[in-house]
Amino acid sequence: MEKKCFLMACLMMCSVIFPLPAQPQPKRSFSPQDFVKHLESFIVREACLTPTEATAFFPIFHEMHDKQRGINWKIRELKKRSLPANATDKDYYSLIKEINSLKMESAEIEDSYYKKMCKAVSARKVHAAMQAEDSFHRRMLRKFSDRAGQPQRK
Repeated sequence: MEKKCFLMACLMMCSVIFPLPAQPQPKRSFSPQDFVKHLESFIVREACLTPTEATAFFPIFHEMHDKQRGINWKIRELKKRSLPANATDKDYYSLIKEINSLKMESAEIEDSYYKKMCKAVSARKVHAAMQAEDSFHRRMLRKFSDRAGQPQRK
């Protein structure tokens, strides 16, 4: 009996002195479906959307973002475009105008879809959803920067 107690005490001391290394966490890859699920639940909670309101709101919300995603991709590509070394200011001005035209198109899409959203749920809740979406994106950026070892900003 004493030997068993002594052996148990030794094992406990060893586990305190030589702790087992923590198992490495599997690296999680980004899942768009999970991102959308978390975004939706955050917006529902923050904007106090009822299930009926959420059912009416999110199809419009996602359709707007789908249309804007294509435009934002074009804007990104235009911003990355390198003009030839002999390009003139007129060439650069045309590029800038094209980018701004796409931004205005995106704003028009946003305007028309916000009108649709306000028909589906109250303008107060649409506004709360807009704020919640911004807050969610800020939190996600903060999480990613924290993972990268950057100091957290408040």
